[in-house]
Amino acid sequence: MEGERKRIKSYRDLVVWQKAHEHAKKVIGLSGQMPQSEEARIIKRQLLRSATSIPANIAEGYGGNHGRVFQNALTIARRETLETDYWLLLCYELEYIDRRIYEEVEQGYQEVRAMLSSFISKLEKPSDS
Repeated sequence: MEGERKRIKSYRDLVVWQKAHEHAKKVIGLSGQMPQSEEARIIKRQLLRSATSIPANIAEGYGGNHGRVFQNALTIARRETLETDYWLLLCYELEYIDRRIYEEVEQGYQEVRAMLSSFISKLEKPSDS
């Protein structure tokens, strides 16, 4: 219904940020279940950095909220979804996380990546107003 769209007042109102934030929290939670070996700690740090970077870049870009600055931040966030996907795959293949968790979290990042791609495409199009 037109006219009932929620007004965006903060990056926290962006659905893509909300989903990225929720997935970052999931990754933080599952990282606590990973082994404590040096190799696992290195991978965990990389996974945590990339997963938390996604909503952070969306928030930072929103703060710049002017065309190219925002678009660039969203592009970085989209690239971070791919890096996160890699670290999740590695965790799964090394048996740090089970298949069900891997598939659930990975699917969530696919959704975030698609949302970011759509958002970026809309920013690339010239405004009709």
